[in-house]
Amino acid sequence: MTVNGAMELKPCPFCGGKAMFLTITNKSSHSAVGVMFKIKCMKCGTEFPKSYECEMYMDQDGGIRTGKDERTKAITDWNRRANDDMVSEN
Repeated sequence: MTVNGAMELKPCPFCGGKAMFLTITNKSSHSAVGVMFKIKCMKCGTEFPKSYECEMYMDQDGGIRTGKDERTKAITDWNRRANDDMVSEN
């Protein structure tokens, strides 16, 4: 499901709580800024064990560009359920 063109996180598969992006660390260099993050249920604390990265930088014309962006991968991983690949038998 999408909201304003962006994918939406499904509720926690264990308690049904709201899942959110949780920043683990901020990072910066002379040319880029970014965050390492996880997806975590704010009700029961379940979190996906993998961390992800999102990075932005300013180009030579002053525009903001996205470098590494693993937000979609994180959402896809969190939203995956054990029965996603099962075919119903009638």
